Amino acid sequence: MTYDDAIAHLDSFTNYEHQHQPQAMREVKLERMQRLCSRLGDPQRRFRSVIVAGTNGKGSICAMLYSMLRESALRVGLYTSPHLENLRERIRVWTSTEQPAERIPGDDWISETEFATAMEQLEPALESMRRDPSFGPPTYFEVLTALALVSFRQRQVDVAILEVGLGGRLDATNVVEPDVSVIAPIDLDHTDVLGQEPRQIAHEKAGIIKPGQVVLSAAQREEVWDALRTVCEEQGVPLLRYGRELSGRVERHTLEGLHVSLTGLRGIYESLSLPLLGRHQAQNAALAVGALEALSTSGVPHSLVERGLARVAWPGRIEVVQGAPLVLMDGAHNAHAASALAATLAELCPGRRIHLLVGMSADKSVEGFGEQLGSLVVGATCTKSRHPRALDPTTLAKRLAPLCPDVHVMSDLADAYTYLLNAVSPNDVIVVSGSLFLVGELRTALRHADIEVESRGRQRDWEGTAQVQTVE
Repeated sequence: MTYDDAIAHLDSFTNYEHQHQPQAMREVKLERMQRLCSRLGDPQRRFRSVIVAGTNGKGSICAMLYSMLRESALRVGLYTSPHLENLRERIRVWTSTEQPAERIPGDDWISETEFATAMEQLEPALESMRRDPSFGPPTYFEVLTALALVSFRQRQVDVAILEVGLGGRLDATNVVEPDVSVIAPIDLDHTDVLGQEPRQIAHEKAGIIKPGQVVLSAAQREEVWDALRTVCEEQGVPLLRYGRELSGRVERHTLEGLHVSLTGLRGIYESLSLPLLGRHQAQNAALAVGALEALSTSGVPHSLVERGLARVAWPGRIEVVQGAPLVLMDGAHNAHAASALAATLAELCPGRRIHLLVGMSADKSVEGFGEQLGSLVVGATCTKSRHPRALDPTTLAKRLAPLCPDVHVMSDLADAYTYLLNAVSPNDVIVVSGSLFLVGELRTALRHADIEVESRGRQRDWEGTAQVQTVE
């Protein structure tokens, strides 16, 4: 089987990332994933694991923990979703024997050969399940998760870090028996699948909590605390909280990143450099450090934490792309994430004109997003990615217009970005946001195109030729 064959086989399964079907998504049962793993020899039992659930920040926590474990002698795996540009980003394995002088993006992704080999191992079990009327065929995400688990077993990882895809209780990643469960901030998102209230959503995400593990949680609203506390009591495990057992302090915040001091479960880690933007990342870092400490039986060296956090890379999350004009890309797609982005912009870009280039998925809250960012920007250009769930930009613009000044529509993403680059002042700020799918597509386009900034004097030419529609 070639890599292309493996991708074609994967694409033959129902993909809810492309087809948002709330009713069908609510009917997915964990038993199907458990049966698939059983037929594969339960690969999830061959390594220790950390599972991370939540609404926002779970990917950053995973990336930080993975980066720190890469500095250890352990072989470590990482499984995240969605990907920004390449499907192979989602499955990563690193061992200390492969440590180069500098980290190269993509050096730890699953190779095309490994991907195809793992799919070959899955194929008999997948075809058997297609014919089994008890549960029906697995979904795209279930197959990909099983492929990651098989790959981790094949590579003999010591520890695997898994980011929950959706919810927690019924998510395919929840087949693992983790040493540590981490709950990132919980807010309203995927409400048509997980429930309309924070308590309902918290209950679904708390489904990853099992007996005999350490549970760490970010700061949460009170009704979320109540739901998490109830589940932890039922499972007989302590709930360790940011703001009580864990804490973080931002010492400096610039466009180069954060300098923080963290209090973990066992130690204090001072003067750490974190090349990510946003004060919320201090909390994520504290949770990652706490998870690392919970995995260790002999303590964690300050130098390991220091090196790991200084080398973390998590693109598409308030990522600086260029400096003049300043271009930031952020995958914020709900009100909670947009609030963190807005706070970062207000702190790091005071007095600067901010232009929003936005595209969102059809199932997201445009109004919640716009309420957070609308008052900060001087204009919003609405566009779309090629993702099947992308919201029509004209519809997006009509919904944003009451919340943002000077809303325009320009459907082609690359053209919209080029237009903004050439229309704004070098001291202005362009923020690309609303969807990780949008950010990933633009990052790919920029890598394959030579987009240059024209002089400010040519703005009139662009205004006269570009297909820009103003929303009244």
